[in-house]
Amino acid sequence: MEKFCQSCGMPLMLHDEDVRGTEVDGTKSSKFCNYCYANGAFIEPNITMDEMMTRGKAAIRNGKGNAFKKWLMVTFYPMQLKNLERWKK
Repeated sequence: MEKFCQSCGMPLMLHDEDVRGTEVDGTKSSKFCNYCYANGAFIEPNITMDEMMTRGKAAIRNGKGNAFKKWLMVTFYPMQLKNLERWKK
């Protein structure tokens, strides 16, 4: 299993909670979170990488955690996102 969603970069285990999406057969995805993926398909198949980047940065800023760590995560998020399976070209 991946450590991070290969669509948005969110940890698949977040605050001790399994947030993996599901495959068509109902099993947990090994690659994608439940915010991006359900029933074997992307929830928003037409979202662009720029739109995902905007949402991801907002989620990081509004999430739990240390302000400095969140700043680092927002700063490096664009580089991380480009390396995820969904956005590699």
